[in-house]
Amino acid sequence: MHMISRFMVAALLIGGLVTGCGGDKTTTDAKTLRLATAAEWTQRADGLPGFQKHYGFEFTDVEVVDLGLAYQAVGNGMAHVGVGDATEGRIIQYDLVVLEDDKRFFPAYNPAPLVRKEILDIYPELSEILRALSSRLDLETLTRLNKKVSVDEAMPREAAREFLLAQGLIRETPPEADETKETPIVIGSKTFTEALTLGYLTRYLLEDRGFTVVDEIGLGEVAVITPALFSGRIDMYWEYTGTGLMNVMGHDQVVTDPQECYERVKDWYLEKNNVVWMDYAPANNTFVLFTSRELHREHGWSDISDLAAYVNQ
Repeated sequence: MHMISRFMVAALLIGGLVTGCGGDKTTTDAKTLRLATAAEWTQRADGLPGFQKHYGFEFTDVEVVDLGLAYQAVGNGMAHVGVGDATEGRIIQYDLVVLEDDKRFFPAYNPAPLVRKEILDIYPELSEILRALSSRLDLETLTRLNKKVSVDEAMPREAAREFLLAQGLIRETPPEADETKETPIVIGSKTFTEALTLGYLTRYLLEDRGFTVVDEIGLGEVAVITPALFSGRIDMYWEYTGTGLMNVMGHDQVVTDPQECYERVKDWYLEKNNVVWMDYAPANNTFVLFTSRELHREHGWSDISDLAAYVNQ
């Protein structure tokens, strides 16, 4: 297993140098099929070891790259296959082809708003308001929103507001706060691109409906934001079903079915912490395996089993 840093990838792209490839881009040889992935995925229980066992083949050349560089490595021909997030905007940027997880290895990670039941009891209309947003966030839509920020360099708040206006979910000028909605809603989020965008989507949507919103967007990751929600410091944020199941609940078995995963976290959060999972978005931001458009056309790889058959030939 090799390690390629951000600077090494840049040097490879400029100089056209790839170890073992004679100075050219990668060529497809089943014995040396190169996988680019972040270090975390090579070590986690639902990562590389389990994946290879599940699909019945092994990568003999694994390049460990800085987080987020797998897309660039595959898009520029420095690796044949990469691992990343399903809604990452760089999948569009580099015109990558996501291989179908036909044997269902990757966990379900559908985002959904979490709301303290105390707040939902005060404002039961939140269910319909949030459903109008989450139902629109399919895989393509969320990927394009992420691209707007991570590739096109828009601010998350700008991307969120532009999307809501285009969808007719908010007005150009938000109304004054509704005086009958006396209890403010504290909205938090994690700190990465998609989480920030989801936070601003929620903030602007609720403000347009006359709610008073306290902005805690970008509060922190799971270890920070989950206790904040459970303790009442914040009232709402978006979480992923798989994260809730495995990171928060400590469940050690992967659940690949989105509805099953949702039902498990929904029941536990409500029973243990008086927190309600709203309807989840259609987008499943799980891990994905992707390849270049060129290799997809050359070899006809459409699902991961096609890749396994190629390696095992």
